[in-house]
Amino acid sequence: MNLSLKRLTGFSAAYPPEHRQNIIHLLFDITWWGVLNGSTLVFLAVYASRIGASPLQIGLLTAAPAMMNLIFTFPASNLAIGRPIHKLVRNAAMTTRMFYALLVPLPFLFGDSSKIWIIIAITFLMNVSGTVAAVLGNAFFAETVPIEFRGSVVGVRNALLAVTSMITTFAAGQILTRLPFASGYAIIFALGWIGAMMSVFHLFLIKPVPSATSPVTPAAPISKTRTIRLEILKGPFLSVLALMFFFHFAIFLPNPVFPLYQVRVLKMTDEIISLGTSLFYVIHFLTSLQVGRLSRKFSFKQMTGIGTLFTAAASLIFTFSYQTWIFLFCQLFSGIAWGMIGGGLLNYLLVKMPENDRPAYLAWFNIAVNLATLICGLIASPVAGVLGLFGTLLLAVILRALAGLAILRWG
Repeated sequence: MNLSLKRLTGFSAAYPPEHRQNIIHLLFDITWWGVLNGSTLVFLAVYASRIGASPLQIGLLTAAPAMMNLIFTFPASNLAIGRPIHKLVRNAAMTTRMFYALLVPLPFLFGDSSKIWIIIAITFLMNVSGTVAAVLGNAFFAETVPIEFRGSVVGVRNALLAVTSMITTFAAGQILTRLPFASGYAIIFALGWIGAMMSVFHLFLIKPVPSATSPVTPAAPISKTRTIRLEILKGPFLSVLALMFFFHFAIFLPNPVFPLYQVRVLKMTDEIISLGTSLFYVIHFLTSLQVGRLSRKFSFKQMTGIGTLFTAAASLIFTFSYQTWIFLFCQLFSGIAWGMIGGGLLNYLLVKMPENDRPAYLAWFNIAVNLATLICGLIASPVAGVLGLFGTLLLAVILRALAGLAILRWG
């Protein structure tokens, strides 16, 4: 564990000794999360599409986490009052990720129609505890990493996520190409479960350093009896929430449509999907390594806005990806986009909220994100019914471009 993080990351400043072990475990956490991401998270919606899921069912799969987050966000935020955030986050993460084990035998059980509804039900259940991890996860990160190192740590984490996601996705494509349908997906889901549990293992090894959590920005007195902090909506953070709602609405609207369009219109095989996703993570990795340099040239707001504009370009190219090389070109744009957003968005949010009152502010952010996600999951199917899959994707291109311009103008 006595690694030289300076050599590993390529950044000029070494991390302080008292924080080094925690940062190493954060890096291993995201590395193993990449295994989950490159297997189960990439292919679950594709699997559902291949066994006959309708646009409504794919929409529910997208909306289920958001619905549970909306229900449990304020209870989760209130749970943090007087309790150590790191313990809440790691216990919630472990509970949530154990549900991925239920997917492993699923390809061999039940009929296709039942499998789809079981996947949706699992998604609902796991996001009860998942809400706690989602609401408090950014506060956990802020407690663990001093502010002057957050840009570089986010960049390295995103780069490691890209590497392991790329390797896992490519391997998953080969597995699905060479093995029978049910066996292939069972192995993919097993890889995801292993990655999820190893990620949690490293979260449990993190020991917060008190000096990292000392507040420097005064916050309004915190009520220990109210779970809904309405006064936050009366301040400047309201405009941030509005932008974040619009951003996530534009991002999530086409998500239920993407796997259906890939399978039914573009006729992509699992091998092509894995190849394109692997390229995405290569570019995402290279972009993430530049986050430290980019953050010295651009503000976090600018990085997020420019990245959002790139997602609009990538979505437009994807719509016409009838040949493999066009799809790969789309993934090039997308990798740059999400490398910039990944390095900018979290840090943009953290500088907009007082350090000693993050859970309450992050609760409202979580509400905005999940309200946008829920609406998108519920309306994607009727919108696709009116505009068609192609028309829905073009609408998403316009919305993503407007969201990027809005962040640059009013962020």
